[in-house]
Amino acid sequence: MPSSGGNIYRLRLVGPFRLSGPDGARIEVSSRKGRALIAMLAMAPDGERTRGWLQDRLWGSRPAVQAQASLRRELANLRLTVNGGSAAPLLQADYQRAWIDLARLDVDARHGGGPGEFLEGMDLSGEDGFEDWLREQRQALEPTGRPVPPAPGQPSAVARVIGAASPQQPVQPSIAVLPIADLSPSGDLRSVADGVAEEVSGALSRCSTLSVVGAGSGEGPPLAGNRLALSHQLGVRYLVEGSVRADGDKLRVSLRLLDGPGNRQLLTQSFEGPISDVFGLQDHIAVTIAPLIDSRVEINERQRALAAPLVPDDRYQLFWRANALFRQWQREPVLEAAELTAQLLALEPTNAWAAALAAFCHAMIAGSGWSADPASHRAAAQRYYDVALRHGGDDPFVLGYAAGVQLRLGGDLAAADRMINRALELQPTAASVLFWGGWVDIANGQAARGLERFQLALRLNPRSAVRPYNYTGMALCLLGLDRAAEALPLLDEAAQHIPTYPPTLGALCLAQALSGDAAAAAATAARLAEMGGVEGALSTIGDPRAQALIRGLLPKAG
Repeated sequence: MPSSGGNIYRLRLVGPFRLSGPDGARIEVSSRKGRALIAMLAMAPDGERTRGWLQDRLWGSRPAVQAQASLRRELANLRLTVNGGSAAPLLQADYQRAWIDLARLDVDARHGGGPGEFLEGMDLSGEDGFEDWLREQRQALEPTGRPVPPAPGQPSAVARVIGAASPQQPVQPSIAVLPIADLSPSGDLRSVADGVAEEVSGALSRCSTLSVVGAGSGEGPPLAGNRLALSHQLGVRYLVEGSVRADGDKLRVSLRLLDGPGNRQLLTQSFEGPISDVFGLQDHIAVTIAPLIDSRVEINERQRALAAPLVPDDRYQLFWRANALFRQWQREPVLEAAELTAQLLALEPTNAWAAALAAFCHAMIAGSGWSADPASHRAAAQRYYDVALRHGGDDPFVLGYAAGVQLRLGGDLAAADRMINRALELQPTAASVLFWGGWVDIANGQAARGLERFQLALRLNPRSAVRPYNYTGMALCLLGLDRAAEALPLLDEAAQHIPTYPPTLGALCLAQALSGDAAAAAATAARLAEMGGVEGALSTIGDPRAQALIRGLLPKAG
């Protein structure tokens, strides 16, 4: 497989199994078959094996259906354990094969390994296929044998060690999906429960805004302790727990999102489907719950960051406090958010998330007339924009905010559209990217597509943290399609939640005027003028005729 770049992991197979991450810390692989699976991939000529090959050697003593389910669970747990939140995963799999990136893995046994027995102490009783493979590998590494050659194109050990380090990862909230409880009397829903956990973990890991940590499966040793202890044990703040049970010919699945250290339940969701379509139900659960969890975690992190005393060198708190402040869309909070992101970037200059947020804050300040020197803020926005794309050009979060910077600065709308398209290639069902894409479509005069994107974003995540802004975007698209009557209730709802957001007030003023309520339109125009948001609102609305209508209401408001 081609190299995907990044830092080097180290795998010791001669002697006791040991896998270390790029930082040198040991990565615990508790399952014996998990350790065996990693070894088999690491010793394959190109780091790749088919699923059938792995099933035959690791679960050959089981019926085919059970072997497939076991391999599926093992690969899911290993990906979470080994890859963590890395943007360039070390271990990957598809429906036919599994592979490991040998260009980022230093395997001692591939260049001799030194004295000792290959996979010392490893034994999988009853799995003859594995025992045959293990015997062959040990014979190949005997002093009279020849070590397995390195994979074609794999860099030397010296080249790997001196390779440049990749930038630090963004400040993502950490989460683990605990083994789902099987509440059936006979315990025969274990594979269903593990499948739910696997699918939910996979869906969460595809959210670039979360760092997902493996918590094992229901077949492994049970995790003990209360929620605080489990959070500490797994090194995460958020936990997903749940249960599955049968009710006649239906399956009922309940899931809960918990703030472990805070000992609070943040979200609960129940699902039901026919037993005859287990895989369809698992997929539906994962697709539905992942964006809800992502959004609820984001809201909780913003609330926590604002409530806690500020720690100047806490990167995590600096980011989330800035994230919370800029959403108030008022001069002082946004100025503070820009300062906090500057502090974070002084600590970590390559943090693409912080740079993207800093760029957007400065673009807001320049575009909203909140500074006597807008040129300096435009220059700062461009500088941070360049840093964000340099270090996070393939991160959907970064690409969304970068597109937003172009919008706020009245910049290259074609470039903004390309960034949205790239982000959707990386994460097709990302509600946040669809949200940004809707705003880009408004600026580009593509109201119909913008409306579709906003609507899809809300279907994917009906509890979105930016729902009022989404309503505003939908309403602007409806206004562009001459559907003011449909836009008005959306704007009334949005204005209750974000009463200081200029585009919401500008769109509300326009919808009221087009609907014949001149008095309400004049009152809204007065509110908009009082808070100094006229130009910001008009730049978002764009249409010269609509701008002229709003400007005509301003004198009437005094």
